[in-house]
Amino acid sequence: MAGPSVRFQGGDGLWIAERESIGFIGATSLGDVEFLITADALAEMQDPDLDGIDPETAMEIFEEHEDEIHRVALREFVKRLGGEPPILLTSADLDV
Repeated sequence: MAGPSVRFQGGDGLWIAERESIGFIGATSLGDVEFLITADALAEMQDPDLDGIDPETAMEIFEEHEDEIHRVALREFVKRLGGEPPILLTSADLDV
């Protein structure tokens, strides 16, 4: 049985101020792929009624939901057939 097309190592999220997103890396057999999840998507994961969050809160939510975010990232990577990195994850990509 083949392993997943993208593997993630936890704890590598980094706030990217100019993109108002958390960046993280997925490893593939062809090399590393960059992912971004927007602060708006993170806020929606925590509470759909939240209007916005600060970078510190975004990191806390990312860490709390990292497994779920990696699952969404893997699904979107496969759905988009890789796509041009960084692969941007928004509220529209969530299962909420």
